[in-house]
Amino acid sequence: SSKVVKIRGESIGIVAATTPRLPFISSPRNVVVDPNVAAVVQAEVDRLTGSGVDKIVFASHLQSIDEDRALLALLDDIDIAIAGGGDELLADPGTPLVPGDVVNIAQYPVIVQDADGTDVPVVTTAGDYKYVGRLVVNFDRRGNVIAVDETRSGPVRVSGIAPDAVAADPFVQTNVVQPVSAFVADLAANVIATSEVPLEGRRSPGVRTQETNLGNLMADALLSSARARAAAFGVPQPTVAFQNGGGIRNNNLIPAGPFTELNTFQVAAFSNFVSIVPDVPRATIKALLENAVSVMPGADGRFVQVAGLRFEYTTSGTAQVTTTEGTITTPGTRVQRVTLSDGTVIVDNGAVVPGAPITITTNDFSARGGDQYPLVGLPFTTVGITYQQALAEHVSTTLGGVISAAQYPVVAAGGGARIVRIP
Repeated sequence: SSKVVKIRGESIGIVAATTPRLPFISSPRNVVVDPNVAAVVQAEVDRLTGSGVDKIVFASHLQSIDEDRALLALLDDIDIAIAGGGDELLADPGTPLVPGDVVNIAQYPVIVQDADGTDVPVVTTAGDYKYVGRLVVNFDRRGNVIAVDETRSGPVRVSGIAPDAVAADPFVQTNVVQPVSAFVADLAANVIATSEVPLEGRRSPGVRTQETNLGNLMADALLSSARARAAAFGVPQPTVAFQNGGGIRNNNLIPAGPFTELNTFQVAAFSNFVSIVPDVPRATIKALLENAVSVMPGADGRFVQVAGLRFEYTTSGTAQVTTTEGTITTPGTRVQRVTLSDGTVIVDNGAVVPGAPITITTNDFSARGGDQYPLVGLPFTTVGITYQQALAEHVSTTLGGVISAAQYPVVAAGGGARIVRIP
């Protein structure tokens, strides 16, 4: 939880924390995360300052710089904060950026007042290894930050795109970059389908906020592969499929044209396995969909892409609230109607229609309760194929190598054939 490093005779304490959402946005298995982050961090800061360390850096992996701002307002004795997880690009006006990048916050660093009213500089930068963040500060003899060197602080572009990028290390280039690049090039050269339409995989607006044609393609791939393998694994064929938006990772618009094996790895980047969950109660289906739209209109990985059903929801209803332990404290009233592809209505006017349970397919991350899907405790069976393999199989075999505009049209912002947002 902390480390003390010595630099030029000065002791610098580094305290770190991750998000209390870790159990349902990742797969830590038996790791327990204390949700009271502020108390845990402050106790560690106090331990370090009590031992004579007067310079404290806080490094976090929460989910946005706004969460760091809120947390720092509860803490004291932190001198510098390095935020992670939000992917924001901070930069002062005039800072050289990678062409095409857009600044989220035109300030580097962001200044936040802590619990004692002391200014704390906070920095972060965007992912994809395009920048290294640099913050230069001056301390007085008592370990207090007295100034930020604004001329030397800011994101430094290192991606290889910009003319001032960091030169490649020869050893790493030969032993890592070149062989990996060759492998990736082979994936990119393996065209497994042709798409007649651009496929929307961006996060927001996109797979974390609304139905998209790439989300539909991924959900269909789960359903197709699960149905083909259910009998061999001794489980019933699923009726519907759920793909969490956070599991669709390419974060770009795939243009119409060749669809490659590399595209499937970019879209389905995790080692998640197609899984079948038999006999899911209808109330659980409703709760799952309530969870999926609980953060709307904000973007979140829990937003779901579906196959085998259509659902309608409204953000004017009460959002579902779930504790970090997975207990639903507010059921939610946003989901208004859910209809299976065969016309069976399982939710009408916000109420669950009594009837037989439904077998579903999803990935094993979601089946274990990832993104707070209310499936924890329900038995599930993985069917021997990753969701990346399912996607590759679906486009190359089930679709015959053609992702058609008729089957996967561009979806309007208000909703499509599967997910409809109503007033």
